[in-house]
Amino acid sequence: MSSISVATPVRHSVSFGYLAAIGAVVLTAAYPAVTRVSVTTTLAPADLLMLRLGVSGLLFAPYLVWKARDLPKDIWSIGIPLSFFHGSGMAGCVIFGLQFAPAGHSAALGPGTISVWIAALSLLLYGISVDRKKVAAIAAIAVGTALILAGSFGGLSTARALTGDAMFLAASALGAIYLVYVQQRRLDPVLGVALVSVYSAAILLPWYLLVARSALWDAPAMEIMWQVVFQGLLMGCAGFLAINYAILSIGSQTVGVLFALVPALGMLASLGVANDPVSPLEWGAIAAISIGVAIGARPRGADEQT
Repeated sequence: MSSISVATPVRHSVSFGYLAAIGAVVLTAAYPAVTRVSVTTTLAPADLLMLRLGVSGLLFAPYLVWKARDLPKDIWSIGIPLSFFHGSGMAGCVIFGLQFAPAGHSAALGPGTISVWIAALSLLLYGISVDRKKVAAIAAIAVGTALILAGSFGGLSTARALTGDAMFLAASALGAIYLVYVQQRRLDPVLGVALVSVYSAAILLPWYLLVARSALWDAPAMEIMWQVVFQGLLMGCAGFLAINYAILSIGSQTVGVLFALVPALGMLASLGVANDPVSPLEWGAIAAISIGVAIGARPRGADEQT
């Protein structure tokens, strides 16, 4: 009886971990397409950026207040640059870039290349070497990235795709800086996202109210409510919590392998949701990037320790 009582919760944890990881993968892949449809038809980029970070900031503010007495001063001060790396800077580059380039490019050049940036930053800042497996992964991702940029330069997608592509790569680099810092400082991930969300919302609000171009007042109420749910609740909160739960349940390597599906699923969402054109060259690029991400995330041993 004791073996059954122990094994059942473990099986449930693993099952829910896979469900959480798959949910996070689907959200991450669908995000560019859903955002591109809105940003090119109804809402301005500033509106979506404020909804993304403003709603998540409200959700995480109570947690930050609850933790306030236990946080040292340096954590409060580091929240400002972190809010740019993983908040307004990264999210802003993606959302504004989706005005110019297809959603599939965002899924490929954002999540698809972040492991390359992390490897480069870890080597340059901390001297952490890159093993053969990572070199092969980086090479495959680099080939895929080059193919996407070549297609954009050759006019195979949208007229200003290169502008969007550059912003997607910048977003990936900013996200990598945040992740490398969090890993080296061993910062609690929930605390990190709370700092990013609350600080970003507070910093962006004056800019949004006084300077930014907004289409919020002319947009349909249903569109606004949908984006509040999608940008703020799902992407700003639920997706992050799902990833962290999945990592604890099934391990970071398994989650990383599942996230290799994001570029391909993102391109399918770009085609089906945003009606973006997809050339054979871009499909080849997605295949190369997906293979590279899968190689980089694959555990070294046959069995992964979670």
